[in-house]
Amino acid sequence: MYFMIVVVQREETADEIITGLMDLGVTMSAVVEATDALEIISHHVPLFAGFRLMAGGGITRSRAILSIVEHEALLTRLKKFIGRTISGTREERGFYVVTPMVEGGPLSNLI
Repeated sequence: MYFMIVVVQREETADEIITGLMDLGVTMSAVVEATDALEIISHHVPLFAGFRLMAGGGITRSRAILSIVEHEALLTRLKKFIGRTISGTREERGFYVVTPMVEGGPLSNLI
């Protein structure tokens, strides 16, 4: 069992990834609205206000998609899907992280 985190900035990309996860059989996911750390520091810490140019001006929202992936074969398919979805001509800053899980699952089974 694996814990996968995908962080993307564009809402359309997040929607595509969420739909793809569901299509591939990943049903245990959550989406969290997030803000890039560089943007927070450039807008809220005066000492780092010069970073606003690097951050691109206004604060943009990111989406963190947190998922539990039950099998390694499915994880391989997901990584290929995410690579196809984000790659190409899109200007998408994002990343994914996968880590093995020791324990996890739906709470409804813990009765």
